[in-house]
Amino acid sequence: MSDSQHRDPADEHAVLAKLLSTNAEFVAEVLHPAAGTPPPSVMAALHAARSLDGVVDNVLRSLVRQAREEGRTWAEIGEVFGSSRQAAFQRFGGSSGGMQIPPLPPMPPMPDMPQMPEVPHGWQVPPMPTMPGWDAPPAPKMPRGPFPPRD
Repeated sequence: MSDSQHRDPADEHAVLAKLLSTNAEFVAEVLHPAAGTPPPSVMAALHAARSLDGVVDNVLRSLVRQAREEGRTWAEIGEVFGSSRQAAFQRFGGSSGGMQIPPLPPMPPMPDMPQMPEVPHGWQVPPMPTMPGWDAPPAPKMPRGPFPPRD
């Protein structure tokens, strides 16, 4: 079993929250230093901001996993990101051990089909043609017309 199957979600959430807040506070301090204090290194802030990218991605994955566990659909999650359910699944659903295909949305009810018209009086439906080599008699030739007028 992998380490991800042994992790406690509460521990994972705590680590993600700490990483997120620490890096964000550090970057915020460089962007807007407190009065009377020297700003931290801009290069260190760049590293912290760059690591925020990965931390935010992990936070999003964790929150999406939690939303799915709460019964939220891929369509709802996609809506939050301004994407389709398929795009949300492709971004967040593939990492949960093996490829799973999200369920299709329910199909709308099919409209009632019109009733087939009856064969007009006096018309005959020719029998199906036979296959060569079979013992059935050959099919009659199709009439060429004129056909009786339709009712």
